[in-house]
Amino acid sequence: MTIDVAKKEDVQTVYRLEQRLFGDYCYPDFFIRQAYDCWPAGFFVARDHDNVVGYVLCAPQFNNTSLVVSEGWILALAVDTSVQGSGVGKQLMKVAMNQLAGCEKLWLTVHPDNHAKKLYQQLGFMEVEQESDYFGQEQPRVKMVYVVV
Repeated sequence: MTIDVAKKEDVQTVYRLEQRLFGDYCYPDFFIRQAYDCWPAGFFVARDHDNVVGYVLCAPQFNNTSLVVSEGWILALAVDTSVQGSGVGKQLMKVAMNQLAGCEKLWLTVHPDNHAKKLYQQLGFMEVEQESDYFGQEQPRVKMVYVVV
């Protein structure tokens, strides 16, 4: 398995992975396409031979008008069910965290029942708060932060 920066031709494959894993709550195809344009250096895919089996999307957060980046976001992590539990998610997260290494804090959100929450805790993310309607009615998410020491 390898992890590389996503290519334009990976966009539709990533979208199909999103659909399979998250159904009605997946990122829309147009968002994934724009993410490829906006944050190409933060869009990574995991490949098993030539097949995309996971991806992570990370981005800087601009907190003020000076465009100084001190925080970042892990916007998405998805791993195909065929390889879940084999360390692909952890490897993708480490690549994303390394890409945002200059940030003082890293943020992400996760559904309270998502097994990935344990991975995030193992990597040092801490729960900050839970919102019951983060992505719309009855779509709770736990907001987590990693503070760089």
